[in-house]
Amino acid sequence: MMNDPRSRRKIPSSVRGNVLAAVVLCFAILLYFQQNTLLRLYNVQFLFDEKSIVENFRSMTDLGFPYVNISRGEGPIALLDEKDSADLSLPKTFEWNHTTHDLETWLSDHWTTGMIVLKRNAVTSADIYFESYYLGNTETSRCVSWSMCKSVVSTAIGIAVDQGLLNIEKTVTDYVPSLMGTGYEGVRVKDVLQMSSGVGFDEDYFNPLSDINVMGYTLALGFSMDSFVKTLKNERVPGTFNHYVSIDTQVLSMVLAAATGSTLASFLETNLWKKIGCESDATILLDNEDDRRELAFGIFSATVRDYARFGWLWLNKGLSPVSGERILSKEWVHDATTVDAPHLMPGSQNVNSDYPSFGYGYQWWVLPDEKDASAPGTDFMAIGVYNQFIFVSPQHDIVIAKTSAFPFYESEQSETSHENNGELQAAAAFRAIAAHFASPSA
Repeated sequence: MMNDPRSRRKIPSSVRGNVLAAVVLCFAILLYFQQNTLLRLYNVQFLFDEKSIVENFRSMTDLGFPYVNISRGEGPIALLDEKDSADLSLPKTFEWNHTTHDLETWLSDHWTTGMIVLKRNAVTSADIYFESYYLGNTETSRCVSWSMCKSVVSTAIGIAVDQGLLNIEKTVTDYVPSLMGTGYEGVRVKDVLQMSSGVGFDEDYFNPLSDINVMGYTLALGFSMDSFVKTLKNERVPGTFNHYVSIDTQVLSMVLAAATGSTLASFLETNLWKKIGCESDATILLDNEDDRRELAFGIFSATVRDYARFGWLWLNKGLSPVSGERILSKEWVHDATTVDAPHLMPGSQNVNSDYPSFGYGYQWWVLPDEKDASAPGTDFMAIGVYNQFIFVSPQHDIVIAKTSAFPFYESEQSETSHENNGELQAAAAFRAIAAHFASPSA
């Protein structure tokens, strides 16, 4: 009878109620302390959803991640004067892929949120030839850069090199010995700058199990970026294949921090953002509250006007748009926008690149020559996923900055490579705009 379940004493209802209340309380406490994690998971999952992408892209600091402000300081603003011309307008059409395209339709179809065309008159003087905002954005909207941030990181690396704090011929592990035993052991910093590290990394945004998406889940759960980097292995000889991987830029931020003794955000604030005449602060998200490593691969946000000023700095070959001060050496600007190895060249003949339509420099895309697609031209671009661009044309003294929130980015992706037809089309549109405003009749 002792084992007969009927003989067991029933738990009083009051005790059962207390146990249930305790369980609910424990669950509520767990939910309270994990609410940021749950918020991040939700936001990562629906970040690019058609219904929320526009708001998300201009509100990255509201997604539940810690972030840091990059102050513009108290200095003067690099003025952008509106050109005095009643009939000044964009060209109506542009040519791409043997077809004439309507420019306004292209801007609308790609969910443009803001675009500005700047024409330089002198080092510290420029006119706005076009500026417009869409889908609720304004000139004060801070828009996420995505991979345009890689060109910002390249600038920081260049400044550190100019200051004698960093040598790109040294290896990553000379600066960050904690990466010994990973794919970055013994890899030159220059090879990382040129997206030729040899590290295996799947950048397919549309495969939920790709490395880039696993990285996103890692961040959403609050783990450190440095720890994620340490899981990566080498798959090719460094310096032989142009394989575009966002994690290379993250490693550059680790190298910069080790070489300078400063965080990326602090270094950018002191040496760049306060010196080029920005009119607004920028922000960059962090991995978590404990490690506080900047998400250098792309979660930097700024206004369209300030993206244009950043492009103006590069058009100036490193001279500040507001003061004329040398911010970046002419040598670095040249090297960063020059293709210096066969695997970095544009053109279909380059079988050692997963994106050969453009050439590649130091975290800058180099457009092909307009008459010879297998040779590098003089124009260069910063490109961010979902159609973010900073286009620089030294030939025409033009900078174009464009932000977008294009939820159908995947539809223009090549099935056989990383190449995106929308980015090739954008390059053609920007070149048409630059040529149009460079003409005497513009």
